[in-house]
Amino acid sequence: MIRWLFILLFVGWPVASQAVDSKLLESLTTAPEALHGRFTQVKFIQALDARFESSGSFDYQRGSSIRWHTLTPIDNLLTLTPRTISSQQGDTLLSNLDSQTNPVVTIFSDIFFGVMTAQWQTLAEYFEMEVQGSKEHWTVTLHPIDKSVEQVVARVELSGDELLREVLLFEATGDQTQIKFIELRQ
Repeated sequence: MIRWLFILLFVGWPVASQAVDSKLLESLTTAPEALHGRFTQVKFIQALDARFESSGSFDYQRGSSIRWHTLTPIDNLLTLTPRTISSQQGDTLLSNLDSQTNPVVTIFSDIFFGVMTAQWQTLAEYFEMEVQGSKEHWTVTLHPIDKSVEQVVARVELSGDELLREVLLFEATGDQTQIKFIELRQ
């Protein structure tokens, strides 16, 4: 289940010198208390040589919750808090994972909150990073240093301006996911 959550979303982070890169990233990015917007996602499954497209909306409240609502092709709501992950379709709860019973929930939640809310220090616990660019356009390539993350993620490329605009997730299996964020509102 957790592997599929990584696949549904994204993750990542890299660092040659964590202190310098963290400070650089903090100067390049903005992490508002709340953010809302839409996303488009394209998933490439290498074994099937097939692409799957989805889209929807998201919103987050820093440190509290992230709602990832896929609207097409299937209506699915993924809700993350710092300690829980739940998935539902309509009124049907598909899964409800808690960090008390599943420690991977903490890792995934840390990473997803870290990416969505520019918590670079948290991401540095799991990834090494390479930073390039300016406030107008930056890229960060994330390489896993955590063994459990490394089993799922080969690397992640994040890019944006003041806000995160695109994520490219390269999985250990060879599959890839591209997520673009549009119509962002604080």
